[in-house]
Amino acid sequence: MIRFTLLGFPVTVHWMFWAIMAMLGANRLDGPHGFAMLAIWVIAGFISILIHELGHTLLQRKFGARAEIVLYAMGGLAIPDRGFTRVQQIIISLGGPFLQIAVGVVAWQVIAHSSGDAWYVRAFFMSFMIVSIFWGLINLLPIYPLDGGQVLKGILGPRRERFAYLLGMLCAAALCIYVLTRPNPSAWNAILCALFAWDNFQRWQGQKPPSALEPR
Repeated sequence: MIRFTLLGFPVTVHWMFWAIMAMLGANRLDGPHGFAMLAIWVIAGFISILIHELGHTLLQRKFGARAEIVLYAMGGLAIPDRGFTRVQQIIISLGGPFLQIAVGVVAWQVIAHSSGDAWYVRAFFMSFMIVSIFWGLINLLPIYPLDGGQVLKGILGPRRERFAYLLGMLCAAALCIYVLTRPNPSAWNAILCALFAWDNFQRWQGQKPPSALEPR
């Protein structure tokens, strides 16, 4: 594992994070500059997801908590040392994807207004834009433990928590069907959606399953 500090936040990067990012970008090996394109994808994904988690931790700090960041197989976590009110938690949950999408839009504008950059510069900004906008939007879906699912739980409150898991299960199942029925379906994306659906189904039944989705 790699450990460092960024803006006062301890950051831990598990080796599985690099492996999954490489798997998600494996199709880049087939194009020109294959290994370089894969390396650019992994680096761009690392920076984008780290920015996403900073969006959470900066708000956690604002609300009086100390926090750390963990990047692992399923993405990232911002781990505070205390709890928050429902409104604070909703704001914190939205901070990550909103910041990530914002920097993705900036990368989009850089690409749109540049023409003479070297291929690897454009490849980096293109990869960064894809991860930032796509992952940011996916995280806003009402599927626990994605940020949208956290927001839904905060809005509904503890008395309606099971409904949040039911909606998360249905959304994840629908997304899985959509992925499988597309041309050239992604097996990895389908498995990920199925994991989300199964996790929410177990929680809807009242279980608290140990899960790779929540390594801590």
